[in-house]
Amino acid sequence: MRRTTKPRLERSVQAPWRKVDRTISLAIVVLLAFVSSARGAALELYETGAPDLGTASAGRAAMASDASTAAANPAGMTLLDRSQLLTASGALLPSTNFDVAPQTTTSGGGGGNAGVFFPLGSFFYVHKLSEKLRLGVAVFSDYGLGGDYGKTWVGRYYVTEESLISGKVNPSIAYKVNNWLSVGAGFSFGVARLTFQSKINNALPRVPDGGLAMESWDEAFGAKAGILLRPISKLRIGLTYQSPEYYKFGFRPHVTGLGPGLDFIRRKIGGVKANVPLTEPQQVMASAFYEVIPSFSLMGDVGWQNWSAFGEFPVGISAKNQRTVEANLHFSDTCHIAIGQQLRIGEKWLWSAGFAYDSSPVSRANRIAVLPVDRQLRYGTGIQYEINHDITAGAALEVMDAGPGPFSANRGPLAGTLQGHYSTNLLNFVALNIIWKF
Repeated sequence: MRRTTKPRLERSVQAPWRKVDRTISLAIVVLLAFVSSARGAALELYETGAPDLGTASAGRAAMASDASTAAANPAGMTLLDRSQLLTASGALLPSTNFDVAPQTTTSGGGGGNAGVFFPLGSFFYVHKLSEKLRLGVAVFSDYGLGGDYGKTWVGRYYVTEESLISGKVNPSIAYKVNNWLSVGAGFSFGVARLTFQSKINNALPRVPDGGLAMESWDEAFGAKAGILLRPISKLRIGLTYQSPEYYKFGFRPHVTGLGPGLDFIRRKIGGVKANVPLTEPQQVMASAFYEVIPSFSLMGDVGWQNWSAFGEFPVGISAKNQRTVEANLHFSDTCHIAIGQQLRIGEKWLWSAGFAYDSSPVSRANRIAVLPVDRQLRYGTGIQYEINHDITAGAALEVMDAGPGPFSANRGPLAGTLQGHYSTNLLNFVALNIIWKF
């Protein structure tokens, strides 16, 4: 096992733990090998394809300029003068290339571009019920990522392929208390699919690697609340809180191609099931939007995400005896800072640009193979064109530099030592959107 993901057992179970039969022991070895990589696939993203992609999401809780505020800050819906529908589509195009360090003990290559193409799609609708009351609904994804390193890369005994795909529906309501204060809240229902594959070293000459695969679906509920302040006509301040969302994935390991020396593993874990919880972290964000002159505005964010809760979790093992193993991936809370601008060019065009910084949720000593994320730098730009009084079309591009993500791991003689960094670690987001007001 890797030193950084070694389970922490409570004193009360340490003595009986020594007596656990090989069925449970082998199950935990396999499942925690999975957990040490699989939980790393999860990444909370601001990029929903909405126009704020063009500001690198700077000011997203305060802009309230279109129907995507139903997800960003529901209180902002009160600023929309009419009912509004926004749809967006696009793609996530990652470029993730691993450079192998000399200390790596397994033969193989760097895995090429391990990034996995993901389509982007979202839908936002705000209905003006009265002058003070708005209803909204958002359908989008803000949680997930994936990697495919291939079957011959040097870390194949850690992970070869993994993905977390999620989607959520978020109905909300907003009320305008007075001219300077609006409040809003909503809840969300999310569905997610988590998959994992790796190779198993048979440790015998001329015997090909075996394989380990797992797949699970689950759902989760969450909530979001926000306020929007307008102390003066040119300034908007937004504050939002998003609750944690708890997924609980249940897996039965599927093991194939084991050699004569390891075939007993299949027999021992045949009836084993693991329940692995995965938390989408809670977060707080404060944003500001200031109209410097009618054609030029500035905006910014500061935020916090509770990634330390993501890194501590119990793994439940179901077999002949029930066991729960407490694991700690040593994740830390993160901070978020962003700044952006919007410039109106003539009457029809609006140009956006922005930059954002997010601190790393994990140190080099605790980083894992499928979460090569270090600190994150986002660079965004976008353009919107007002076709007529009712319809606006736009396009946006954002590049996220996830950093070199250096790490070093040793998980025993079969998995070996894996060490290196990412020479390229970029997530490229492109999106088209259209706004219809009525």
